[in-house]
Amino acid sequence: MFSIIPEGAAYREFVLLKDGRGVLLRIASAEDIERVEAFIRGLSRESLAMRFMGGVASVSRKFVEELCTPNLRLQACLLAVEGEGEDEQVLGLGNYIGGGGPVAEVAFMIGDAHQGRGIGTLILERLAGLAAGVGYLGFEAEHLTGNKKMGNVFMDTGFETRRALEDGVIHVQFPLSAPEALRERTDLRERVATANSLVPLLRPRVVAVAGASRDPGSAGNVIFRNILQSRFQGSVYPINPKATSIEGVQAYPSLAALPETPDLVILAVPATKVSALAKRALERGARGLLALAAGFAETGPEGTRRQERLLRLTRSHGARLVGPNCLGLLNTNEAVQLNASLASAMPPRGRVGFFSHSAALGVVILQYAAERGLGFSTFVSAGNRADVSGNDLLQYWDEDPDTDLALLYLETFGNPRRFARLARRISRRKPILCVKSARSHAGRRVAMAHIAAAPRDDAEVEALFHQAGVIRADTLEDLFDIALLLAHQPLPRGNRVAIVSNSGGVATICADACETHGMEISGTGVVNLHAMATPEHYEQACREALEHPQVDALIASFACLGTCDPTVVARAIRRAAVRAEQTTGIAKPTLLSLMGMSGAVPVGSAALAESGGKHRTFPSYRFPESAALALSKVVEYARFRQLPPGRILGYEDLNGGEARRRVEQLVEALPGPAPTPFTEVETREVLGAFGIPIAAPEPSNRKGPQVSLHLSSDPDFGPIWRFHRQGVDSILRLTPLTDLDIAEVLERMRLRPGSGLGETLGRLTQLVEELPWLHTLEATVAIRSDAEAGGPLPLAPGLRLTFSPSATRKP
Repeated sequence: MFSIIPEGAAYREFVLLKDGRGVLLRIASAEDIERVEAFIRGLSRESLAMRFMGGVASVSRKFVEELCTPNLRLQACLLAVEGEGEDEQVLGLGNYIGGGGPVAEVAFMIGDAHQGRGIGTLILERLAGLAAGVGYLGFEAEHLTGNKKMGNVFMDTGFETRRALEDGVIHVQFPLSAPEALRERTDLRERVATANSLVPLLRPRVVAVAGASRDPGSAGNVIFRNILQSRFQGSVYPINPKATSIEGVQAYPSLAALPETPDLVILAVPATKVSALAKRALERGARGLLALAAGFAETGPEGTRRQERLLRLTRSHGARLVGPNCLGLLNTNEAVQLNASLASAMPPRGRVGFFSHSAALGVVILQYAAERGLGFSTFVSAGNRADVSGNDLLQYWDEDPDTDLALLYLETFGNPRRFARLARRISRRKPILCVKSARSHAGRRVAMAHIAAAPRDDAEVEALFHQAGVIRADTLEDLFDIALLLAHQPLPRGNRVAIVSNSGGVATICADACETHGMEISGTGVVNLHAMATPEHYEQACREALEHPQVDALIASFACLGTCDPTVVARAIRRAAVRAEQTTGIAKPTLLSLMGMSGAVPVGSAALAESGGKHRTFPSYRFPESAALALSKVVEYARFRQLPPGRILGYEDLNGGEARRRVEQLVEALPGPAPTPFTEVETREVLGAFGIPIAAPEPSNRKGPQVSLHLSSDPDFGPIWRFHRQGVDSILRLTPLTDLDIAEVLERMRLRPGSGLGETLGRLTQLVEELPWLHTLEATVAIRSDAEAGGPLPLAPGLRLTFSPSATRKP
């Protein structure tokens, strides 16, 4: 995705192509001269002619040396490479050359064998970000009318291009900015590429287990046996140079001896042997690796170096890696049926995708989920997350027709800004339910020790989840309570709840819990059927409640007295739900609290035939408070889904490009790397480019209500806003702020939408996105009664802007 890249010549990024393979993008240097020469020599005559618009058979050494001399203010060349060390080769390159003005000329060359893979599009996007980082405002290019491939690259990116044709040459020009079309297209490209990159891991045709053993207690034997017992629909090969067969299957002495190329290689060997075996697997053509062993970054500096080596090796071959220090993965799809994990039993098939940081906890969760009637589509235990992370799985599940609900157990984030961007989009279609542990100081220390990552403070996490529509569960018990409801029942249309029970005490507890969690008792209200209520009584009361227009959801509890069968009551409630839906045309969630039972309560085929409705499984909770809590979380998520997607506000009078150019010049002149405040004149200049006024000083006795604005740059979460008004709790929000975020901040601050502060925040959002060097912003805004006149509220004098030469936010 296009974003300003301030790293300059230090920029390096592993990116995924649309076929799922990965390449490394980096700036060319003098060490690349021979590689670039070899790349250009390997281009066809047609490709050279298209690039240089004429009959060029070769290029001079001087041309190549200039390409490999990075000076981003004048020119830069970005390489797409694969391989490592002496085996590294260039697949494509792009470069821009400045002519002293704000617009640079851009061009690119892609190897003939790699054209059509999306390399040119990614190079152009990143070149644009690099050029914007040194002050350029636009790109221009020329290509022959017959060069359809280059023309398609400009069209496919989504940049707002202007074209002119003259003498068979097309001149293209576009500004370095991120219009909505560009964001949508880059999101789609990234989503498809990430999903395709995980296919060798989650939908492999051929699997090899390197380290498969005859020892029934070894990880290699356990995982190979689990693959066999899960009735994997592809081919699986055990690799063991000292055995002729494993579990009755012919063993092979090496990966090279396999009769076919493996998609996925499972590395069931000690940590010290993983990298050497991974190298052989990648050379054999594997596109996915699963490393089980511990002994990597979680153990200290030596393990960290071992993990970095494994990651470099994997990425240099364009492959993906799960682990190390992990449990494994599985896919219950009937066309796959893969249990490549240390979990002994395949969980029931369902429509829930599950990602877990913890290996051992992942096994327990799978077992417990099966007991409660929750089925899975896919499961991944990522361990140290050297490569594949929860962000990757979210994008896979977004494209996966077998997954309706994403379940996450997280202890830390790899890239919170990327998580927030993905979750905002995905949660509009599919719910994301997360337990985020390591909330306390003690918990963060434990997480750091066993997954080699530093968890973050909980306030930032809470803000991220709130803005992205992620449902947060505080405990594992809550996670399953909420997941059962999301997996088996429709979303409620509102927060109005009816309660039916055969116990006044239970009904009272349930009503208290509903109101405590922000729901309203409505419609038929609380119906107490008393202790001797029959299934028929339940069916009638539940149907009346569900057919009531002021009821959005029903909680039905049943306290079993003496010898009874709660499933008979469950069938009666189901008949009521089906018939109410047939009558009203509205499906409403129905939750059971069958005292002493918990999990999913299916209803048999006899009841289905009797009612004539579609099959539905009911979530049942041991106690009514659990049902109320789960429902309240889903009500909150449904409210998020009902809102329109948020958008970043745009203003026609902004001059962000010039501001970016000016700030880059000022930052370059700073004396050192420490954040430095701008002068009052520089601050006015920067704010003025975004249409943000600064108020004239006022006497202290005329000051009215004020809102404090504080922005700080976090290395993981990026810029974080804190808003405060006297008498109102402080609000923390992550950038970028959408129109919905701004509206909510105003509501929480008890301000009218037309107060003018909304436009001020919208313009400040644009400033933050355009200026990645911004480190802190501290300002106050006076709320005035005459703000209805329109326009942004001015910032009070004395505000403070600090910038750093090295931007700290992740892209």
